Amino acid sequence: MRIVFTQHDGNSRLLLIMAGWGMTEAPFRHITMSGYDIAVAYDYTDEVFDRDALAGYREIVAVAWSMGVMEAERILPQEELPVTLTIAINGTPRPVSDSEGIPVNIFRGTLDNLSKATLSRFNRRMCGGMDTYKKFNESKPDRSIESLREELSLLGRRALDPTPDYSLDWDVAVIGLDDMIFPATNQFNAWSNTRIIAIETPHLPDFQAIINRLVVDKPRVAKRFGDTRLSYDISASIQLDVARKLARKLIKVLTPEIQINRAIEIGAGDSRLTREYINRLNINDLELWDLTLPTAPQGATCRVTTVADDAEARLRELPDNSINLIVSSSTLQWFNSPIAALRQIQRILTPGGIAAIALYTEGTLARLAATTGISLNYVSEALLANAVKQPCVIEFIETETLRTDFDSTRKLLEHLRSTGVDGVGHAPSSSLRNLLRENSLLSLQFNSTTLIIRKQ
Repeated sequence: MRIVFTQHDGNSRLLLIMAGWGMTEAPFRHITMSGYDIAVAYDYTDEVFDRDALAGYREIVAVAWSMGVMEAERILPQEELPVTLTIAINGTPRPVSDSEGIPVNIFRGTLDNLSKATLSRFNRRMCGGMDTYKKFNESKPDRSIESLREELSLLGRRALDPTPDYSLDWDVAVIGLDDMIFPATNQFNAWSNTRIIAIETPHLPDFQAIINRLVVDKPRVAKRFGDTRLSYDISASIQLDVARKLARKLIKVLTPEIQINRAIEIGAGDSRLTREYINRLNINDLELWDLTLPTAPQGATCRVTTVADDAEARLRELPDNSINLIVSSSTLQWFNSPIAALRQIQRILTPGGIAAIALYTEGTLARLAATTGISLNYVSEALLANAVKQPCVIEFIETETLRTDFDSTRKLLEHLRSTGVDGVGHAPSSSLRNLLRENSLLSLQFNSTTLIIRKQ
C-alpha cells in the first residue's frame, strides 16, 4: 500500500483519504482543508500499512471511498491511530456482495475482462457523465492494466472472505443515489445501523463538497469564537438557557458533600456555564478547555486551570479512569465526531464519575441549512443514547426545542456573527443576498439535548 501526502504543512491534524481500486493520489490533489495535512492511501496489493508515515498527528479524519471502505475497516482498528471522524463514501464493508456491495457476477466479469477498453467504460460509469469523465481524465491514475488486475483480484479475495475479523465504528455513510458501481440499494442495506447521508451523485463524487460539509474547519471555528468572545455573553441567550439547565441537573446529581478531585469543562469559553456550578459543587481541581484560552471565573473556591487546546484530540491523550467529572455545554456539536468524543469521555471517567453534556442535535438550524447549504453534522438523540455503553449508564436524557425570533433577516445574520455560530462555514454570497432580499428567515431553532451519564 502506498501513502502519498498531497498537503503537508506540519499540521497536527490529518485528513486520510482511503482511495478506491485503481487509484493514485492524482485525482485527489485538488482537495484542500484548512488546518489539516492530507494524505492519500491507495494500491492495496501490498497489505503493509506504513503507520510511521502518519506518526505525530493528534487527530486523524478518515475518508474512505469505494473499495477503500473495506480496507479502512481492515487496517485502521489494528493501528490504534487517533481517528476521530470516519466517513464512508459510495462503498461498503462487504464490497463484493449481491445484497451489500457490487453484485458478485458483475465484479467477476469486470476482473475477467479487464482491458484498456473495459477500464475506459468502467471509468465512464464511475463518473456518471461526460463532463465529470473529461475532468477525471485530466488527472487520472497512471497505472498499468496488469497492476490493476492484480489489485482487483486481491481485493476480491478479501471481500469474499466469509469470516473477516475486523470492524470499524463509522460515523456516517454517504450514499450516491446515482452510483452505477455500488448500487444504492445495496449500500442502504449495508449501512442500516449507521447514519446515512444520501446525495445525488455518481460513484465518483465531489469529494471537496463532502469534506466541506462533514469535516469541521477548526481554525475557522477558533477564530470566529475568539473574535466574538466579548459579544457572545450578551447575544447568546439560548446558549445561556442551555447552560443553566445543564447546571441545575448536574447540581441535583452531585450534591455538595460529594468530593470531586478532578473535573474538566470542555468548551468553557467565557465561563458562563462554569459560573453556574463552580461554587455549588465540592471540586478540588477544575480544568477549563477551549480552542482559544477560556476565561477563568472570579471568586472560585477551587483551583482552576485554563487550557487552550483542541479537546477532541486532548481527550484521547488522557489515561483511563482518570477524571471524576466532565462538563460541556453547546460545544460537542463542533467536534468532528461527537459520538467518538462520547466514547472517549466514558473511557476516562472514574468509576462513579459523572459526565454532564448539553449539545445541539439533529434539526438544529434546519431552515438556515436548507437555504444556505451550510450546517454542522448534527447527530440525533438516539445516536447519543446508543453510544453510552456499560459500565456507563444514562442518568438523564432529554431533547427540547428552543427558538429565538428576530425583526428581520439582517438582525438574524448579525446575531449569528455576534455569537460565532457562523464559524461553521462560508455560505455562498448569492444565498445570503437572497435571504436579505426576501427577509423571510426571522427565527432560529435549536434542538438541545441534555445528557447525564454515570460510570458504575
